[in-house]
Amino acid sequence: MNMRKSVPVAIVLSLAALAGGALLYRHLAANTTSEPVSAAAPAVNFITLDGRTLSLASLHGHWVLINFWASWCAPCIDELPNFVRAQDQYSGLGLKVIGPALDEADAVRPMLARFKINYPVTADFASGDLAMRAFGNDKGALPFTVLIDPDGFIVERNLGGLSSDELDGLLQRHLGKS
Repeated sequence: MNMRKSVPVAIVLSLAALAGGALLYRHLAANTTSEPVSAAAPAVNFITLDGRTLSLASLHGHWVLINFWASWCAPCIDELPNFVRAQDQYSGLGLKVIGPALDEADAVRPMLARFKINYPVTADFASGDLAMRAFGNDKGALPFTVLIDPDGFIVERNLGGLSSDELDGLLQRHLGKS
C-alpha cells in the first residue's frame, strides 16, 4: 500500500479506536455500582511515594477510605478534589484517606501538587491491581473506592466515579454511626 492510501486508513482506524474507547468509557461510567458489604478487609500494605510502608492494620481504629485511581482515568481525575475535601472535612471523625494509583510514580507526582492531595498516595500498577482485586474489584475497572470501618470491616465498595454529593452521602451514612 502506498503512502497516500495508508494515511486515510490510519485516520479511520484511529477514529474507530477513539469511538470504541468512548463507548467503553460510557458503558463503564453508566454501570457504576455501590454496594454495602460486611467482610473483613484484607491485610494489605502500601508503599507510599516517599518510600514509607503504610499498613492497613496500622489504621485499625480509624475509618479508612481507599480510592484506587490512575492519572490516565478521566473519572478518577474528576473525583480527586472530592477525596481531598473529604480528608479535610472528615478527618476529625477519624477518617484516613489512601490513594493507591495504578500508575507510574512520574505520572502521579504532578497530580499531588495540581490537586493539593493531602493524603498518602502510592504508585505501582502491579501491587495496586492486586490490592484492588483483594478488595473485591474483579473487573479491574477504575475508579474503585472502598470504605473500611474502625473494626477493619469493609462496609462499602463503589465501582465508578463518585460525585461530591455521593461521597458525602456515603461518609455521612457511615461515619454518623460511629
